[in-house]
Amino acid sequence: MRLSWCAAAVLFSASFASAQRAPISRLNTVLDAPTRAAVLAIIDSARVAGLPSDVLVNKALEGAGKRADDPRIVAAVHELAGELRRSRAALGGASRDAEITAGAHAIHAGVTAAELTALRHAAVGRPLTTPIMVLTDLVARGVPPATASTAVASLERAGLRNADFTAYQRSVRQDIDRGADPAAATTTRARGAVLHRGGGPIPIQP
Repeated sequence: MRLSWCAAAVLFSASFASAQRAPISRLNTVLDAPTRAAVLAIIDSARVAGLPSDVLVNKALEGAGKRADDPRIVAAVHELAGELRRSRAALGGASRDAEITAGAHAIHAGVTAAELTALRHAAVGRPLTTPIMVLTDLVARGVPPATASTAVASLERAGLRNADFTAYQRSVRQDIDRGADPAAATTTRARGAVLHRGGGPIPIQP
C-alpha cells in the first residue's frame, strides 16, 4: 500500500467525496512564484480536460500548510492530476466529480483502474462515491485490493444503500480492531450483508 504525505489526511474528510471550493487566489499567499506557476499549469490542464480542479487546489494548499518543500508540492499535485485522469477513464466520462475524486484516492491507495471499472459495471444506477470511499478505507486497513474490490462490487450489485455501506465499513473496522484478519473480515461481513439483502454469494479471493 502506498500513501503519500497528505493522503491520510484526505481519505475520509469532506473533501474526499466533494472537495470544498478553495479560492485559487489563496495559492498566491502560500506558494512562491515558480511553484505557483507550476501548480497553476497543472490545474489549468486538468480544468481544460474537464477534471475536478478544486481538489488540486486543496492538495497544493494542504502541502503548503504542512510546510512541504516546493518540489514535493508540485509532484503531489501532478500525481493527483494523473490519478484523476485514470479514475475518470476507469469510471467513465459521465462520472461525477465526487466519484472521480474518490476514484483517484482509491487508485493512490492501490486499487487498480480495472477494479474501479468492475465496480462501475456492478453499479445499480446511482453515484459510486460512498462505495469507492469504503473500498479505499478497506485497502488502507490492510485488505488486499482485489478482495476489497470483489466485496464492495458484490455489495453494490446487491443494492445496498449508502447507510448500509457505512454500517458495513464500521463492522469491518471493528473486526480488524479486535484482531480479525482484514481479508477474512471483509469477505465474511460482505457475505452476511449480501445474504441479508437477498443477493448471491461473494467469491472468496485466494
